[in-house]
Amino acid sequence: MTAVKDRAYLDFLRTQPCLICGLRGDENETTDPMHIGVYGKGMKSDDEALPVRHGFHAEGHRYGEMTMFREHLPDYVLRAALRALAKEMYAKWKAVR
Repeated sequence: MTAVKDRAYLDFLRTQPCLICGLRGDENETTDPMHIGVYGKGMKSDDEALPVRHGFHAEGHRYGEMTMFREHLPDYVLRAALRALAKEMYAKWKAVR
């Protein structure tokens, strides 16, 4: 699998509200693209990045991204992610029938 590299998309994510707290970057704290599921620095795929405030991004590096997400993500985001996974699983199942 080839990693997507898209600087323009990462720049776009920097303008978006933080997935966790809903705030946009400002003069006190930026919004950073946080890559999820990264196993090595050379394997980052920009289509697997989410906008989070810098403090959350740093916490993800210190304690692990999933630990940070479990601690801070609001329920509505978790539900949306699980719904998307369920729909993807059903579509894959349906495609082979």
